[in-house]
Amino acid sequence: MLRIFETEKKLDKDNFFVFLPKNCRAMPVKIELNINLEDLHQISEQKEAILKNTLSFIANKPSNNILLWGAKGMGKSTLVKCIIKHVNNNLKKKLKLVEVLNNNLENLADIAYELSQLKHKFIVFIDDISFENNNHNFRSFKSLIEGSLLSNIKNVRYYITSNLRHLSHDNLTNSNANEIQVKEASQNLISLSDRFGCWIGFYDCNQDDYLKITKHYLNKAKINLSADIEKLALQWSIEKGNFSGRTAFQFVNNIISKNLKN
Repeated sequence: MLRIFETEKKLDKDNFFVFLPKNCRAMPVKIELNINLEDLHQISEQKEAILKNTLSFIANKPSNNILLWGAKGMGKSTLVKCIIKHVNNNLKKKLKLVEVLNNNLENLADIAYELSQLKHKFIVFIDDISFENNNHNFRSFKSLIEGSLLSNIKNVRYYITSNLRHLSHDNLTNSNANEIQVKEASQNLISLSDRFGCWIGFYDCNQDDYLKITKHYLNKAKINLSADIEKLALQWSIEKGNFSGRTAFQFVNNIISKNLKN
């Protein structure tokens, strides 16, 4: 049987782990997460929903696996990490995050089984996932989320992020199949996302929201949002091609680094 932790005692020391398939181990990661839950703006409803679900999970109340889908750069993966940080640091809970990279899903059933044998509660986190309709991992992952005996593990929940609402790039509109085959294929794709008890959508922000987020990070760095900096922030967004929380955060980090050099 796969043993992803050398000892359960080592598991007590850290909260963030990543599964490394060549080592067959979940290794602790000392992350410097300089963003807190309250720093994530323009996604208040999403924060509330995920925090509520996570607290229910910790308290042994009904909770769901979560699919976070939608616009890039709007805080999906960062929010998951901030939730773990908030719960453990502010609420003094013991919740562990185990990241499984999206190209290592063949190990997921073994990982889930081992986690079920441990006393801790785990969020299995998979970032930026997508499938082809006939992919082997698509079918096994769908069963693992709901349908398999492993779906009923009490101490494991799956928090998954994707830019795609139904986790697939497949385009059925140009298919040469007949109408029934197209409908069945479409239902098969939707059946995976449908197995998540909680869908949370993330949407592009507009220019005003982008500037509000930028101002927050500037204030945190004790930098005023002057007219010149606002102009630079907008130019930065044009070069990046979007308004998003990620774009705002990267812009402010760029400003900070330039100030440190001067």
